[in-house]
Amino acid sequence: MRLTSRVINILVLIMYNSVYGQDTLLTTNTIDSISSVVSTQETRQLKKTRHYPKLQKAQQKYLHWIDKKGKEFPFATPAVAYNKYDGAQVGVTFLNLKQPVKNVDFTAVLLYGIKSKKVNGTANIDYYARPKKSVVTLIKPGIRFQSFSYSNYNKPLKYYALSPEVLLQFNHRTEKLEKLEHQLLFKNHLLFHKDQVFHLLTPKDTVTRFYANIVEYTFNRNDENFPFSATLHFEQSKHFVKTYFEANSFIRYQLRDYKTGVHLRMFVGGFLWRSQDFRFRLYPDVGFNLNGKRGEQDYLYNDFYIGRNEQANFAGRQISKSDGFFKVNTPLNAIETGQTVDWLLAFNLKVDFPIKYVPLKLFLDLGYSFDNHLNPSNLLPIKGFQYDGGFMLSFWDEGFEVYFPLFYSKEYKTYFKSNAPKFGQRITFLLDMHKLELHKRIRNMKF
Repeated sequence: MRLTSRVINILVLIMYNSVYGQDTLLTTNTIDSISSVVSTQETRQLKKTRHYPKLQKAQQKYLHWIDKKGKEFPFATPAVAYNKYDGAQVGVTFLNLKQPVKNVDFTAVLLYGIKSKKVNGTANIDYYARPKKSVVTLIKPGIRFQSFSYSNYNKPLKYYALSPEVLLQFNHRTEKLEKLEHQLLFKNHLLFHKDQVFHLLTPKDTVTRFYANIVEYTFNRNDENFPFSATLHFEQSKHFVKTYFEANSFIRYQLRDYKTGVHLRMFVGGFLWRSQDFRFRLYPDVGFNLNGKRGEQDYLYNDFYIGRNEQANFAGRQISKSDGFFKVNTPLNAIETGQTVDWLLAFNLKVDFPIKYVPLKLFLDLGYSFDNHLNPSNLLPIKGFQYDGGFMLSFWDEGFEVYFPLFYSKEYKTYFKSNAPKFGQRITFLLDMHKLELHKRIRNMKF
């Protein structure tokens, strides 16, 4: 009975928080702390002005058991998920509330697939160490884990992705450079997925293993009007070494209180080394793509997809923001347009509609790719300039976007004429679950 009461209290608190918010909440402790530096008259005025009194009352009533004597307790919420192979999934999310006040940040989502009858889920654990009087302002070791079902030969199979990492953050201590931030990431991807091979026409289950080591440097300029970020990425595996550079910028319109403007992105990537015994023709997904990356090309399992191995239906039109990030794709081609294990260059432009809360945007993508390895039967390399453009709808801080391409280069026209003659078959969408995860929104609430 006590557990039921706590769950009800949590749901009531979430409802209060979503309705009232509390960015300007003034508590008694806050007033007492500033009363020593302001006049008595100003203090009385503050006490008369109580912002969001209903929310404050709800916090005092429903949160008294969560954080007693400075000790933090885990927080649990119901969780639901869906993908084509596990079907609807139900479970629970566990997380701590007040990170980064505490040193340990953890989230765990435990799910049960109704269709697959398999246990799935994710787990993230990070430890925050903040050295004092040091060039390094943050040391964050962590580990990520996820496991869901995917499809091979129309048979649902399981994959397991484990990623330990260490993040170092450097900040300038001078006032002029305080907006600049440097990050250095060391990450290892360990991937295990059940697979099916055929021996004398008889299918046999096996386990495929893959690893990749990553070193990544990121520079951020945290400015509200003109933010800028740049990332230099190196990835090493048994059979290849590749690198890419990505830069993102935002030029804000000079409109008061409107966070609208022009988004600019540049990407250039290439392979530094390839082993002779690795057949890229059979494993093209480790290469770079001008097109938006689909689920089966996400070989490091960084993102979540409704249908990870789908191609022709609605689920097969889900893409993620990586590589060339064109808003069109050609999944039915053995080697997709602009796919390469040599190098490519891409530029993305996105223009916001200059009215607040209107999700309409325009996009334009330009790219050039060069490949001389995916199809060794060709005497000449496959290379060329590609483009696409149109309009899009963006929601929830770019967590969900729908793309409507209106024009594109000749190679895409030829593909669509044969494989996607209807306009609706060319529409793609982005669903970034890293931004839409409910437990992250709960953690951002100010208790």
